[in-house]
Amino acid sequence: MCRKLVVTNRINLGTREICWEAYSLPKGEVIEVTKNQLVDMIKRGTDEVYGLRISAKGNELEFDTEGFFTTNMMNKVHTNTLIPMVQENCLTNLFYIVIGTKQENNETVYEVISSRYERTTFNAEKVKTLLEMGIISGGAKLENGKIVVAPLSKEAGTPDKEPAEAEKSAEQTKDNKSAEAEKQPAPVKKPVGEKPAEAEKQPVSKAKPDKEKK
Repeated sequence: MCRKLVVTNRINLGTREICWEAYSLPKGEVIEVTKNQLVDMIKRGTDEVYGLRISAKGNELEFDTEGFFTTNMMNKVHTNTLIPMVQENCLTNLFYIVIGTKQENNETVYEVISSRYERTTFNAEKVKTLLEMGIISGGAKLENGKIVVAPLSKEAGTPDKEPAEAEKSAEQTKDNKSAEAEKQPAPVKKPVGEKPAEAEKQPVSKAKPDKEKK
């Protein structure tokens, strides 16, 4: 059974990237994985990775803004200090990530984990407020005033396609179809009244004259 890994923080030694932290579901374990390991997991589909994807430039990681609605993450540096990776208009030192929903007292509540791995639940009003403030950095978004939660489900063993790879695949399919169409011989139109070629090849039989009777 493949793991569901929600990437939460990047660990740096000074300005140098060391690895990434991920929250493993359903066990709730915190694991550390290198960039190369994450890239390999995403390409091969050995584990389900949420929060990051491979960029169109190649083996680079970027926020998965479309599939998991990731807008930011924390850099963990020095003595457990958390600094937002995107610091523009961001003063928080803690992010939350939505990892699902459940029912409590006939009300939908949202399961979240923090950058420091506190796992708790928030009601809809609090989730909306934190989304507007940019403190929820992934797993959910606001759309027309409603909360949309990113699905934590992928086909097991199915690797994610890189954006560039998907475009190349579509272009290659079009090129293959065009090449096949060019190989097809164009139908030859014959003039009206023209005899078939087989008929032209048939020799014309000549009538032999009767021998004179002696």
